[in-house]
Amino acid sequence: MSSHTGSKRKPTVAIKDDVYEKAKTKAAEKGLTLVDYVNETILQSVEKDAFLKSYAPYIEKISTGDTIILRDNKIKKIVEVYLKEGRMYCTNDEGHDCIHIHFALGLPEVGRLKKK
Repeated sequence: MSSHTGSKRKPTVAIKDDVYEKAKTKAAEKGLTLVDYVNETILQSVEKDAFLKSYAPYIEKISTGDTIILRDNKIKKIVEVYLKEGRMYCTNDEGHDCIHIHFALGLPEVGRLKKK
């Protein structure tokens, strides 16, 4: 049974065709309806954003591409995080394990990084 059953309002959202197909496949793999899978995914994203804001409130994402660009307001610097030799690397801390990398790992964009 879908978790939206019995609610007064029935919101709808437009989903791109390619995203719909991927979501439909993932929902089926998890044994969920598409509605429940989409709601679970959105809720996880909202909760992850809230966690990152409480974990490192002074760090914010500026942009993503081949690297994740962060602004660290605590040290007043722009920091790049990217994949280097199969591991995450931080230009500020010049290493593989720091708050910037932990923050970046919480971002969905981390899955789109390409190895340098």
